[in-house]
Order: sequence, then C-alpha cells, then structure tokens
Amino acid sequence: MKLRGLVLSGLLAALVAPVASAQGGGTVEFGLFARKNWFGESYGLKDKVGPGARLGFFLIRGIEIEASGSYTPTSYQFAIPRVGVMNLAGQLVGHVPMGDHVAFLLGGGYVYNKYTNRGDAVTPLDADGDDKGPRALAGFRFGLGDVVSVRVDGTADYMSDPHDKLSNADKDWHWGFQAGLSWLFGANRGMSRVPDTDRDGIRDDVDQCPGTPAGTEVTPNGCPPVNTDSIAAAERAAAERAAAERAAAERAAAERARADSIAAAERARADSIVAAERAAAMAERDSIARAAGISAAQIQALRDSLRKLSENANSNIVLPGVNFATGTATLTQSSRYILDEVAATLNENPNIRVEVAGHTDNTGGRALNERLSLQRADAVKNYLVSKGVSADRMTTAGYAWDRPVAPNTTRAGRALNRRTELVRQQ
Repeated sequence: MKLRGLVLSGLLAALVAPVASAQGGGTVEFGLFARKNWFGESYGLKDKVGPGARLGFFLIRGIEIEASGSYTPTSYQFAIPRVGVMNLAGQLVGHVPMGDHVAFLLGGGYVYNKYTNRGDAVTPLDADGDDKGPRALAGFRFGLGDVVSVRVDGTADYMSDPHDKLSNADKDWHWGFQAGLSWLFGANRGMSRVPDTDRDGIRDDVDQCPGTPAGTEVTPNGCPPVNTDSIAAAERAAAERAAAERAAAERAAAERARADSIAAAERARADSIVAAERAAAMAERDSIARAAGISAAQIQALRDSLRKLSENANSNIVLPGVNFATGTATLTQSSRYILDEVAATLNENPNIRVEVAGHTDNTGGRALNERLSLQRADAVKNYLVSKGVSADRMTTAGYAWDRPVAPNTTRAGRALNRRTELVRQQ
C-alpha cells in the first residue's frame, strides 16, 4: 500500500510538471538520499530513516545500471537492544520521458541486507545475520537543470528466506522510500527530449538554422543575428533579380510570339501554295479527262469514292472506267486519266495501304481468268507506281470470277463483274 501511494503521488506530480526525457548513453549519475525502511512484519524492527548513496551508469539512452547502499539504525519494537541495517542493492532502471524535466523510473534488481547488533545483545535477541532477495523499484526524477535533479523512489524487496534470528516466517516483504538529489555527468546528461545537434544551445525542434558552426553567436531561433542594413540590401537584391527575371521573361515571350507569327505566316503561305498547286493539277486532270470523253459527273463520283477510301479504314471502292483491251492487261487511254486521280489521292495520303484486286466474268477458262485478273491488277499497280505511289504500299490479287457483283448470265452483269477494286488495308 505504501508503494502504491508513492506511485500515485508521483504521477500526480508529473501531471503538473513541465515535460522530460531520458539521459543518453555514457551519462554517469551520483546521488545522495535519505531512505525510510518499513521492515517486514515478522521482523519486529522499528521503521526508521537512514542515509544512502547511489552510483549509476547509462548503458544506452534511458537505460541505467546502478548500485546503491544505505544504512539504517533501528531497534527492536519491544526491546532495548539496537540494530544496524546495511542495505546494498544492484538494479537496472528504465527512465521513461514524461516531459522536459520529468522522467518516470521503473526497474528491478537484487538486494542484500546485513544486520548487526549495535550494542550488547540481550539473550535470546541476536540480530547478526543477513537476508537477500529480488527488488522492484518505481519512482520519478524531477530535473532542476541538466545536472541536478530531485529523485524519489519506492522499493519493494521480497525476502523468500528471511533472517532466521529476526523472523520466524517463511517469507516477508521490506518496503522503502528514498528521496534525495542526484548529479548527472557526461555529454548526454541533458533532460531535453529533443537533441541540440549543432550544440549552439538551441534545441533542434526550434533551431531554424541547423548546422551553425561551433562558437557562432545565435539568437533564440538558432540563427546568427542579422542587422537591418543587410536585410534591406538582401531585399533590394532580390527585388532587382525579380525585375530582371520578369524583363527577360517578357522579352522571351515577345520573341516567341514574333517567331510563332512568322512561322504561322510561312505555314499559311506554304499551305496556300500547296492548295494552288493541287487545284491547278486537279484542273489539268479534269481538262484531260473531259477531252478523253469522261464527264464531270464521272470525275466527281470518282473523287467522292476516293474521299471515302481515305477517310474510312477497311473500305473498298470500284474504279469505274478503268478498262483494258479485250483479253489483255493493257490499260485503255481513258483508264490512265482515272488512275491519275487515284495516284493523286494516294500521294496526298501516304499512310494508306491498299490491295489492287482484279476481277473477271466467267467467259473463258479458269486458268486464263486467274492469270488475266492478276495481270490487270499488276498493270494498275505499275501505273500508280509510275505516278509516284510507293510500291510497298500496294499489293495485288487476281480473283477471276470468284467474287461477282452481278449475275454472269447477262451482258450487263458480265460487264459489272469485269472490274478493278482498291481495298484499303490500313
């Protein structure tokens, strides 16, 4: 119950204290304290206060190994003889940060108690002897700075084999309360949770200029003091740089606008030249086609079909008016004018690939018609190549009479089946 009251009072004190942190590895602690002992109920000794000292070493941040010793002069509760009690303990203590100036301590270890008679023993009373057992420790450290701190601890010592001259019990507990001052030594002794990496006296969480060279004078924000003249000069320099950058950006924008305007004018001029040249070439083809007896309506129908071919993938068109001498693969003169228009369309759309397909009616033998349909397709391809269309953009095929578009039983039907098609493949 006494230890529970100590822990609760320490927690209450921590709530009203500023915030703490554990010391770093290598820190050494030396402390002096007063210890109040509550001896086990079976011992029959009076609860007394005595002096003590401790020495500790932090293995890593927040973990300390320490040794402590205290001496308590006491006496029997119902007899005159006096007894001296030497309490020696070794323990491992964890320091849990609770703020900049408070840490909660929790640890455990082993304790050895040496009892001696302080005067003449009175038979059958004889205190000479010892006991030992495990110890649990809980407490708080309240920092008064980076060096000095107030430390309070509560201890519970379990005696599984009590002193046989003082106790007739199989086991018992000793309780203790220690309060005193501790001094911390070493580079990592500070209680601050946040380190001061550049060691300018300003913690890293508020240091606005980390990495300040050693010995540099700094302000509370961790930065060297700056006079108003240098601030004004820096502001003027920044304003001048900004004005120069704006002027350079404006000049660059004006140059880009001028270049864009020139480029647009040149593109418009080039487009107009191309359009004029295209119109002139079209007019020349129209004139030649009309002289060959091809009507304007036929020419327009052809151009509509070619536009469909250029705009739609996987489309195909029949080339009206592309004819051959009977039984041969020789193009008629009027066919050449029509193929000029086809070549012009293909040259204006270099991404188009086509199949040139030749078809016949069912007049004559099979082998003859297969050979003749392929030869006529090759003749169309060769003519288009002569007009500038790349040969690798065109394939040829002869289908004989396998794909009729009209019955072969009439003269008109057979005329429709004798045809040349362009099938777009891309």
